[in-house]
Amino acid sequence: MSWQDVVQKELVQARQELAAAEEGLKSGTPAAHSRYLRALHEAELAEHRAEQASRRWWRQDLTPQPV
Repeated sequence: MSWQDVVQKELVQARQELAAAEEGLKSGTPAAHSRYLRALHEAELAEHRAEQASRRWWRQDLTPQPV
């Protein structure tokens, strides 16, 4: 499994956790609010890592290869 695959998997998991945390907000408890904030933070970090992985892949793809 490549680094990009791992990052993509983390991004999907973070988005799923965020969606679940958003559903939990309906309960209105402080714990649900904390879970949502943590999930939001983790989703933002995962998004940032995915963007970095994409840029790295793009740079590698554009790097001239010796013939």
